[in-house]
Amino acid sequence: MYQVKIGVLACLLVSLLCGAALAEEPAPKAWGGVGSTFGPCGLSMPAGLFAVGGNVVFAKSNGIWKGSKRQNGNIKTSKLNEIFKTRYGIMDGLDIRTATPVYNVHLDKTNAGNRETYGIGDTAVLLHKRLYDQNKGDWLSVALDLGGIVPTASVGSHSSDFVGNDAWGFMTGLGATYFIGANRFDTEVNFATFAEGAKDYEKGDRLRWNLGYAYALSDRWDIGAESSWEMSEESQYMGIGQQNAYVEWYVGPKVVYKYKPWKLFTGLVAKAPVHRWYEGNKAGSDDYRLELKMIKILDFGSLF
Repeated sequence: MYQVKIGVLACLLVSLLCGAALAEEPAPKAWGGVGSTFGPCGLSMPAGLFAVGGNVVFAKSNGIWKGSKRQNGNIKTSKLNEIFKTRYGIMDGLDIRTATPVYNVHLDKTNAGNRETYGIGDTAVLLHKRLYDQNKGDWLSVALDLGGIVPTASVGSHSSDFVGNDAWGFMTGLGATYFIGANRFDTEVNFATFAEGAKDYEKGDRLRWNLGYAYALSDRWDIGAESSWEMSEESQYMGIGQQNAYVEWYVGPKVVYKYKPWKLFTGLVAKAPVHRWYEGNKAGSDDYRLELKMIKILDFGSLF
């Protein structure tokens, strides 16, 4: 496991060094984050443009974790999740975006029957306001996120309360983007808190921190790396703590293909865990993640 962690971090370092060494002028522009939790960081959507698409995430795990150690191999999980995303440029420097998860998780239990968990999660709706713009002479681009969680979840015997339990929530965040030559650096932090929803279940407050680097090889291809760190407090069921607080950190390399004549962008990132910690027993701690992102941009015209 330590060899995997060192290898992934080495890939990140090599990407950074190669990007800095190869930067030339004039340089093509690299695309943004590929991972499913990545937002637009410091950049805004041009007024009148509408983006539609999302992520497909495949992940597998073997065993039950507690603390930072694997306890046993009694449960294996396979995940195939989709996140449907939209984004619209309302006016210069202001856009709105949504993200709705659709999940399908298969649990293979050694000493009990298998289980399928599937459904639609709650939807995030965020306003994204650009505060600083590198293209207009600022040192870097910075943007603020403000919005919430809308109860859209399918709740039933096969649903996951953690993904969505028909609950409202509040979310805010801050992101930044910096370009130098063909190099692109992204970072963002966001915080979410949730109200009690169906089944008397209330998710714990969540904090995310994403980092990304990309180097534009050409107008068509980018390479780079991404890091996703996430921490959550324990959830509550009927006011009782569920001992499911956690910290997860995943990193890995990515590749992006950009076909500008069709305004179509596709990226793939492969992530491995660098650090995992769980307050209680955790089944489904991903041993690896493959995340595919595809976005199509349409011109709907500006409302303002």
